[in-house]
This record gives sequence, C-alpha cells and structure tokens, in this order.
Amino acid sequence: MVVRRGRVPRRLGAILKWISLTALVAAPLVYGGYELAAYALTSPRFSVRSAEDVVLVGNRFVTRDDILNALGMTSEGRGAGANILQVSLEEVRRQVESLAWVRSATVARSYPNRLVVRIVERVPIAFLNVGGRVKLVDEEGIVLDKPDGASFAFPVLAGLDAASNPADERARVAMFQKFMREVGDDAFASGWLISEVNLADPDDVQAVLVEGLTTIQVHFGHEDFPERLGNFFRLLPEVQKTHAIVDSVDLRYRGQIVVNPQKPTPPGHGQPLSSNAGEGIH
Repeated sequence: MVVRRGRVPRRLGAILKWISLTALVAAPLVYGGYELAAYALTSPRFSVRSAEDVVLVGNRFVTRDDILNALGMTSEGRGAGANILQVSLEEVRRQVESLAWVRSATVARSYPNRLVVRIVERVPIAFLNVGGRVKLVDEEGIVLDKPDGASFAFPVLAGLDAASNPADERARVAMFQKFMREVGDDAFASGWLISEVNLADPDDVQAVLVEGLTTIQVHFGHEDFPERLGNFFRLLPEVQKTHAIVDSVDLRYRGQIVVNPQKPTPPGHGQPLSSNAGEGIH
C-alpha cells in the first residue's frame, strides 16, 4: 500500500521554517534594542549634567533661576542628573506654568542631554495697589510682582477688588483695555496723562487725568469714550476762563457736562462753580 503525504504537514513545515528564520533574525534585533535602551537610560551622556543643559527661550522677566527652581534645580547644578529620556515633559511643563509670569510653556528634548523650555510670558497692562504695594496685572486679571529693575508706563487700575467673581473681574479688565485703546493715544497726544482708572462702578469708568500740575477726575460712563474725551477737551477753554480749579468732570449725560470745582470746605458743603451748578455746562 502506498501512503501519500497530506498537504497540511507540508504547509506546517513551511510555517515552522518561516518562524525559525524570523526568530533567528529578530532575536539579535530584540537583544540589540534592549541593550540600546539600557544604555540610553543609564548612560551619563543622556543626563542633564548642569543648569547650562536647560535652554530657556522666550523669557524677559522670568529668570533662569525661576525656571531652575521650578524644575528642582539650582544654578550651581544641585538637582541635576535626571536622564532626559525619563523626564516627563508634561510634568515639567506644568511646573514651569505654575510660575506667575508664565502664561504658557512648551518643553522638548534636545539630544543628547538638553531640555529646551520655551515660554510665553504674561503681558502686564496696568499697575495695582495691593495692600500698599505696587503690583502689576495682566489682561486675565492675574496679579504679578514687579520685576526688579523693570520700568513700565501704565495707569494705576483700581476697583478690581469690587468684582464679585473672576468673570466679573475679567470683564472690568476688558473694559479698562477698551477705554485705554480708544482714548489713551488721544489723551497723550493732547498732553494729558491718564494717571489712574477706577472700575469700582462697571457703568462708570472714572479716570484721573493729569497735565502738569493740573489733576482732574473725569467720569466717562461705559461707552462713547472718544466722543466724551473730545467733549472734555472742548470744555477746557471755557472752564479755564473762569479760573476755577476743577475737581471732577462728569461726561455721562448726553448733551450735558457737569463740572464740580474744588471746594475749600468739606465735600458737599462748598459753593458751585456757577449759579447753574447741577445743570452742567452745555
């Protein structure tokens, strides 16, 4: 009797042969990969050896020491030695963004042993008086310490402490930005400095305008800022003719401007600028 070999054993033999060949090729690759990974994770070549191995990009007010401290390092190199392949870039990013002056950050590896930290700093827009100390505030309402040696030309922003919640605070800051954007350049071009802006009343932007020794508080309301500033400038020559010392000007009433002179007696007990006090100057 003749026994024929089935087709299945022949196919099985081919499969086993292919597996054997694959194993022979893959085994050195797997071993080599393991050795390479072990080398990369343990070799000093891939370790952050000193503070100089942290590259900082985009900073102006955030110092290198600020970044190093956020990373648990010092400028003298203490805390160095981390392998960059084992460093969590996301964790480093969160640590850097915890700094008040950092608005956002990105962190990348630069082989063989450097970390590159790119930051976007916050942009201050005004001064704040916080407990008698001069601070800065950005467009998101974030309070910032004034950097040593830095110089800014901003008004003092008041009234944020009257905000009921963070959204209300941001809305007041946005109103301040709108006000400065619409009248700041025109006031400066006319020789007036906007010294302070008070937003305690969100419906009344109160600005202190200064020219030389003259200081006037102006009520602008919450709209039509350029038009109302123009009304203020048109009013000035008339007021100057009276030689009155003006304490405040209220521009909130359409078609009418109310002028309040300085009074020698306590507020509310002095005489008006004219017999039409309260009616305003049209």
